Amino acid sequence: MTQLNNSPYNWDGVDNDTFTCEVKRHVNEHFAAIAERRGVSVNEATKATPARWLLIWTLVAAFVSTLPPFFSGNYAFLVVTPLAAWLAVVNLFHDACHFALSTKWRVNATMAYLLPLLSSPWLWYHHHVIGHHAYTNIGRRDPDLAHAPQLMREHESVRWRKQHATQASASRIFLVWAIASSLGLNILNDIRAVAKLSYNNVVSIGEITAIRMAVHVLGRILYIFLTVAWPFVALDSFWKAVVFSAVPNMVFSMCFMGNTQINHLSEACAHASSPNFYKHQVVTAQNFGNGNLFCYYFSGGLNYQIEHHLFPTVNHCHLPALSHGIKRICKRHGVPYNHAAGYHEAFLAHLAHTRSLSLPSPQKLQ
Repeated sequence: MTQLNNSPYNWDGVDNDTFTCEVKRHVNEHFAAIAERRGVSVNEATKATPARWLLIWTLVAAFVSTLPPFFSGNYAFLVVTPLAAWLAVVNLFHDACHFALSTKWRVNATMAYLLPLLSSPWLWYHHHVIGHHAYTNIGRRDPDLAHAPQLMREHESVRWRKQHATQASASRIFLVWAIASSLGLNILNDIRAVAKLSYNNVVSIGEITAIRMAVHVLGRILYIFLTVAWPFVALDSFWKAVVFSAVPNMVFSMCFMGNTQINHLSEACAHASSPNFYKHQVVTAQNFGNGNLFCYYFSGGLNYQIEHHLFPTVNHCHLPALSHGIKRICKRHGVPYNHAAGYHEAFLAHLAHTRSLSLPSPQKLQ
């Protein structure tokens, strides 16, 4: 079973690999202790704790409370509402789509559709859960490497184009980051994926029934109306409507990009690889701001990206406690454990990577 289905991983003996065994032992012992203390199953112990559920509902309530002044055209909420939306979505949607909120699949599925502002959950399952997590940073397999190849080249598997020469400019990064979520994930990528039955030409999508397609299209129309079109119906000034249509989407998208691009696209991990699936998850990810409460809450726990990729169905509230043991295991086995001190260091590492791939050759900028 060395290379099943042309797999990039070598599965022979992986369950007996000492690194793999130590990682599994660490996580099993951690949750076994929690399960015994709480009187629940080990599986239940890996999901959202009561404190996590309280945080999620508090953030959702805070977001909802901003909607009346936002929809009435209060300029202060051009930023407040999308920031509140980001905090609610990143702490809810991501874990729900990874089935990390509850052991009950219906709870996860329902919560994923509660605030689908980042993407259609149905396509997020294909793009992120199936594609990105299985083939992180593997060219022509990870759909995250090919979202906008005409504008950005973040991996050597993407053919260099003339426009990539200026991809590290502030204006290009701002443009891409400002439209990535609303126009990219929610509209253009969605249309292309449904039309081709393939997400970014690397993740196949099964045949879609007429009912499923109708529900999906209605959901996308509702998203466009509630995030883009409503100001032109509700507000009495055209230019105010333009501002309320564009700015919140830009703020939300910038939050999304600022918390995701720094996790995998840096010199240390963008082209790293390992035939061992578990080591591959470690070396292709980068943590940032571990131990920093702002980084943790504003990223929804995405700053523990290594642990998330090792244990994607484990709720993010458990990842800080797991990280100390994982770091020790990686050090003992010589597996690089990439970590940036915070947002600033992580962004600079990402920018250096983006700049290096603006060149038409493998040569790195000095």
